[in-house]
Amino acid sequence: MAGTGNRKRGNKKTETVHRSLWGGLFHKSTDEGEDFMRRSFFSRAGEEEYEIPENAPQGNILQELWHKFNFWSILATLLFLSFTLFLVLTMVYMWTPQNMQDIAGYKDKGVPRDLTALLRNAGGAPISFTEAEINRYLRDTCRIRQTGLFSIITHGQGVALRIHDGYAEIIIDRIIGTNIHQTTSVHLSFTQEVTMGKPELRIDFKGGSPLLGKLPRGGSIGCVSVPQRYVQMLRPALETLLSCYPEISGIMAEHGYKPIFVKGATSEFNRVDFIPYYAS
Repeated sequence: MAGTGNRKRGNKKTETVHRSLWGGLFHKSTDEGEDFMRRSFFSRAGEEEYEIPENAPQGNILQELWHKFNFWSILATLLFLSFTLFLVLTMVYMWTPQNMQDIAGYKDKGVPRDLTALLRNAGGAPISFTEAEINRYLRDTCRIRQTGLFSIITHGQGVALRIHDGYAEIIIDRIIGTNIHQTTSVHLSFTQEVTMGKPELRIDFKGGSPLLGKLPRGGSIGCVSVPQRYVQMLRPALETLLSCYPEISGIMAEHGYKPIFVKGATSEFNRVDFIPYYAS
């Protein structure tokens, strides 16, 4: 009996220990236990949020591009493409020649008049010449020659004068290769100034409406208008052209002629009036 009692007491002690451990694990409701369980649960959930499943669906192409290229990269790419397109279009228009068909007297077979003799015989009186008369005279008396590196493949075709309202446009027509035309033009206008009590005639390489609001327009390369400062490189060519007509230059200086460009209803009525500015 004693052995049986001892076994019962031993079993009670063992049961008490197990019950206390079991109750402490599952029935203890303390703040520390709840915090421990809460931390364990939410930490695991937080870790699972940042795990990327292997078979996760891919986003659409726009989202991938947006993540791959940020806003500034896309903006820089668009600016580069726009600038490249602008350069390509500019080069195309620079190599597109002006339409020379509307210039009176440049391609017709009319008989030119001797403008030098007519100007000399005027004796300082006002005199006018039409656009067609000037271009026929240039066609008959002026021969241009290409010099420099491009002289191998380029030769001059002719010089034409197109008259606008208040200024003229001197156009140099070239042929590159077999039959590729390329035109370069310079705007020309004259202003009268008084220096030391003596009137003088000044030549300006500009005319027409300004570029970008205020920038003086000086001419064109092909069909692209260029500012005045960039046509100054053609000044030696214009001085060479002027030196081909020394008698006309001398008569203008002697009688104080000032060319005034007048645009008519059509190119046939465009004219240049030579007015002596000494009398004005």
